[in-house]
Amino acid sequence: MMTKSVLAVLFLVAGLAAGTGEPSPVTDKTVINSHSLKKYVEPLLMMPKIYGYSIKDIRPRSISLTIGMFEKKWKFHRDLPATTVFIYGTSREAATFPGPTIETIQGVPLNVTWENHLPEKHILPWDPTIPVAIPKHGGVPAVVHLHGGIHEPQADGSAFAWYTANFREKGPKWTQTTYSYPNVQHPGNLWYHDHALGLTRANLLAGLIGIYIIRNPFVEAPLGLPAGDEYDRSFNKDGSLCMNYRGNNPTVHPQWQPEYFGRSSSSTGKPGRTSSSRTASTASAS
Repeated sequence: MMTKSVLAVLFLVAGLAAGTGEPSPVTDKTVINSHSLKKYVEPLLMMPKIYGYSIKDIRPRSISLTIGMFEKKWKFHRDLPATTVFIYGTSREAATFPGPTIETIQGVPLNVTWENHLPEKHILPWDPTIPVAIPKHGGVPAVVHLHGGIHEPQADGSAFAWYTANFREKGPKWTQTTYSYPNVQHPGNLWYHDHALGLTRANLLAGLIGIYIIRNPFVEAPLGLPAGDEYDRSFNKDGSLCMNYRGNNPTVHPQWQPEYFGRSSSSTGKPGRTSSSRTASTASAS
């Protein structure tokens, strides 16, 4: 006798097959050629910065932050329509792509409550034939992982610790609403991103990424190092995010691929890193 979970997956797969058929390959007819977007036509925006500490009596002190995940329209380039994205921010109005840079001080702990304000349905395709977070009552599952962070397991953003909007549904490893980051490791650049089971690739492409910096002024000042970011995206001609959702092994998993790369403008139909990533940093909200 089949279990309820197996039946649920079979129904999802059947629905996918009935609704979309075999996924269509990405072609020049549907995707913007990155070379057609003129570079350096807009000023780079200064991404918002959040300080993960306060200063009292000339000493940095621990604080708590609340950062949400929101659906929003984002203008990546002047010649593209606004794109629907999922992005981080202290409010929907303040949310940006990439998310706000969180700047911390080595040895000063930071507490962050990551709130999920995402909609009932995803803006990108996802593959139901692999293990995936599937809430019973709708909503986009999400959970934040600080990539490269050293902290307790409860704050690591396990793929099974996902939750939907307002913590309505939670994964089997969910334990707490607030994550504690001790920032005791060496200073350096980290990044935070979504880590939900089976949805990480889609949620990161949708925009759920941001920079996390651990600083130690006494270590950094003598180095005089430069700073800069690049992000990788491809777009459909209507301005929406492009995900090639034909799987690596489509007869088994019609959509699953191990990672996402923006479309290469030099080779038709093949993924690769693109120069369009340079346009992403010129983004603005609408």
